[in-house]
Amino acid sequence: MRPSRIVRWCRVGLAALCGLVAASALASEHITLAVWGSPPAEARALDLTIAAFTRSTGIVVKKETIADKYMDVLRSRFAARKTPDVFYLDSSEAPMLIKSGVLEAFDGRNTDVPDVSDLPDFYPHFIDAFRGDDGRIYGLPKDYSTLALYVNTRLLAAAGFKPGQVPTEFNALMAFCRVLQGRLPKGKAAMIFEKDLARHLSAVESFGTPVITPQGDASLAANPGALAYLQAFVQARKGGYVVSPKDDLGADSPAAAFGAEKTVMMMEGNWVLSALRKDYADVPFVTREMPRVNGRPQTMAFVVGLAVSRHARNKAGAFKFAQFMTQRATVTSTAPANIAAVTTDWARLSGTLPTRVSVLAALNLAEDPALAAHITGARYATVWSRGIGLPIVNTNFGNQFLAALNGSKTVLAAMERAEQASNRELERQR
Repeated sequence: MRPSRIVRWCRVGLAALCGLVAASALASEHITLAVWGSPPAEARALDLTIAAFTRSTGIVVKKETIADKYMDVLRSRFAARKTPDVFYLDSSEAPMLIKSGVLEAFDGRNTDVPDVSDLPDFYPHFIDAFRGDDGRIYGLPKDYSTLALYVNTRLLAAAGFKPGQVPTEFNALMAFCRVLQGRLPKGKAAMIFEKDLARHLSAVESFGTPVITPQGDASLAANPGALAYLQAFVQARKGGYVVSPKDDLGADSPAAAFGAEKTVMMMEGNWVLSALRKDYADVPFVTREMPRVNGRPQTMAFVVGLAVSRHARNKAGAFKFAQFMTQRATVTSTAPANIAAVTTDWARLSGTLPTRVSVLAALNLAEDPALAAHITGARYATVWSRGIGLPIVNTNFGNQFLAALNGSKTVLAAMERAEQASNRELERQR
């Protein structure tokens, strides 16, 4: 055999071997993704998104669902430096992880971390929920939910009212509930509510006093207007016209109580829509924006982001996944029919609302009568995030507000106790 032919064959063989090695490396590249338990529709949507990501990048996603005590599990893994590469992060928990220095920022300061240059396409207050004191972004918001007022039109009509007669101001709404209750059959309530601060933060702060001060202290008992707002629920529950779905009606959830027509109205998030449309499709309802408090529009926004661990083994892959799931809706010359199929499909299939304005427009979600109030509320919503002290304040508020609702304490005494207990814990945390 001539030497030239041997050299040629060696080159061919070497090229084939290099190709096999490259293909093997591509096939073996993976990232780990940690998520919490979610409804079947959302879980299925995530699986489809993961499959699309792998087809697009060749990176395999190893998903881990943490069904219980999600943040406790994550914190223990951060302590052991055995973290997932990328993970779901609630806006209320973001400040603590950001302060701890365990997250990577999306600002292109090293080769693994891409620069997010199209931030204006996100709702600004949703992005700010993942912004550190240094001004850097440590998570990309992937979806959100807001609260709205749900009204059962059949029960309302049987009581002699039309949806347009439901007041849009809080005090008037509570007075309307009292009148409405008198026209309802036994076992049905005018409205249901939840006691958590997550449901009431925007309303309480509508009176001008932040629940957590700029110095990081709890402030729950200082504002008479906020106390009067909470007292309205205490009085309404005592009167039996605004009640707890679980404690007073024996329902597993607000959606179950509403779907079983045990209540005319509820203040709930858009996460209930899939159940209402699937399990309670015969129940007619409309949604309205949350009632104005102190003359101001208000609602809560619960924002979920994707964050990348500083200890990620595949940092570049983790950032690719985060940006893949939160890409904007665009029509390109190379793919004119693909209007951010990933983000639009995620929003459509999961039942969540997109944090990007472009995706919202591409889906025409505002034209859905049930979602319109939720989407309108996003523009002025209070994001469930108030620094590292919020989990402490939330726990103490819930415990003490329940005591007020049960009649064992006045609202003032309950909020004073919640404030004192919170500040003691916050002081130990510093």
